[in-house]
Amino acid sequence: MKIFLLLTTLLVSALFANNGTAEVTTLSYNHLIFILFAGIILGLILMAAIYNAVLYYYHREKSFLYYALMQIGMIHILFYDTNIITTLIPTQNDESLFYIFISLFTLFFILMFTRVFLDTATSLPKQDKVLKYILIFILIDAVIYPVSIIFELGLYLFILIYVVYLGYRRMKQHYKPAFFFFIGWSIFVLTILIDGFVDFELPIEPYAFNPMFIGTMIEAIVLAIALAFQFKELRTEKEQQKQLLIHQSKLASMGEMLGNIAHQWRQPLTRLSYTLMNIEVTDNQKEKHSLVEESTKQLEFMSQTINDFTKFYAPSKEKESFSLELATKEVLDLVYYESIEISLEIKEDTTIHNYKNEFKQVLLNLLSNAKDVLLTREITNPSIAIVLERNKISIQDNAGGIALEDIEKIFEPYFSTKEDGLGIGLYMSKMIIEKNMRGSLEVSNTDDGALFSIFL
Repeated sequence: MKIFLLLTTLLVSALFANNGTAEVTTLSYNHLIFILFAGIILGLILMAAIYNAVLYYYHREKSFLYYALMQIGMIHILFYDTNIITTLIPTQNDESLFYIFISLFTLFFILMFTRVFLDTATSLPKQDKVLKYILIFILIDAVIYPVSIIFELGLYLFILIYVVYLGYRRMKQHYKPAFFFFIGWSIFVLTILIDGFVDFELPIEPYAFNPMFIGTMIEAIVLAIALAFQFKELRTEKEQQKQLLIHQSKLASMGEMLGNIAHQWRQPLTRLSYTLMNIEVTDNQKEKHSLVEESTKQLEFMSQTINDFTKFYAPSKEKESFSLELATKEVLDLVYYESIEISLEIKEDTTIHNYKNEFKQVLLNLLSNAKDVLLTREITNPSIAIVLERNKISIQDNAGGIALEDIEKIFEPYFSTKEDGLGIGLYMSKMIIEKNMRGSLEVSNTDDGALFSIFL
């Protein structure tokens, strides 16, 4: 937009610059058409570059950054290749050192954009090696500046054709954004060929019409569409990965809970078996009745256990008011860690309005992790201490803590200190507490071990 305004200002100046008179000459009309046309196109390209630069700032996707730098380079090239510079400043040399530098700069970021957008490192590894060699050659070519082998020998055209070829290869791999990439660069290369072999002139002599104007504008718009399409697919993919993580986390937790159910049922089943044997051998009706009642109680206990676990894994659809103390005790009633002492200290209970089951799942996951570390490291007198303060729950073990190189990455997805760990439990716990419940989950080391703190 700034370039458009600048060119428009120069246009107005040109209209009234004819020997100090207000008479508009044929040359002034030529300025009007040429500069207005250039201003519109360059303004569109600049806006596309700025927009994608802003997207990079917010999303940190490198393809946005490389696109923005590439289009800024394109704008500078158009200033020279389409004679805008010599039109506005007749004494300007369009073969200046700056022109060579900006051309190599633009070509470099075209290839960087290609590598990231098409993900050639993964999808086209052999072709990606060729891209790396070309990038190195561009850097070497810049060193021997002011002479450019790439532009002196016309190698840039072959490089751009190779970019089109890569877009075609990725399109054949059914990568949908590659279709726009292929179309955009094909049009751009075609306009370069037309510009090189056909002399187009509009009836606004002495100004020639350069096809690269149209080609560069179409390339900028089509690639911007390609980026938008790619970004939409990436968001969809991330959402699918998130749902997969949630599913995997639940499966991992369910495996843990099945062990707890087995423990909860072990004692009732033993007592039930003992009671049934007594029923079989006794002839006393009163005693039989008593034994039947005892059996019924054991079955009810086992049924209630199943209900508790079923409710535990049902996601909370709405927030509810609940006591942190009672919710913590409900979790402890469901777990059993042989040989590990679990203590609960209530300094101050709090009733909060939030997602109860999600809180219980996070607490269970933290307890399960602490248990795994204690057993893996074979800690003598293993223990887990839970302290409940106002809006804060602390879970600390005595396993010696987390390695300094790991503690910064402990909440990252797929990172695990366990040999067979999925690396999703703590990641999901942090997401639940911080995104769903609007709290925070932090970790630190103490003299005894790791300390996880939940703030709600």
